[in-house]
Amino acid sequence: MPLPAWMKGHLATRADDPQPDVWNGKPLPARNPTHTNINYRLYDRRTGTLLSFNTTNSLNSLVADVLRTHDENPTAQIVAVEYDGPAYPN
Repeated sequence: MPLPAWMKGHLATRADDPQPDVWNGKPLPARNPTHTNINYRLYDRRTGTLLSFNTTNSLNSLVADVLRTHDENPTAQIVAVEYDGPAYPN
């Protein structure tokens, strides 16, 4: 599946670098990015308070939400839970 135009500038490209990713001295197999929906909610592990939720197809968006939520709730122990559908179904 081709990437949407807005995403092309956000992904690191390895097209110019044929070297595989390496972890603990071993090369990882080449893989293609996916764009599946991720429905998640972020909670404070200690209190169970819902801190944020979203549906996205971008791990970058999820990570940005975790970092923003941590900045807004510095004492929270953030835990992410993936769900089988969005918080507000259409």
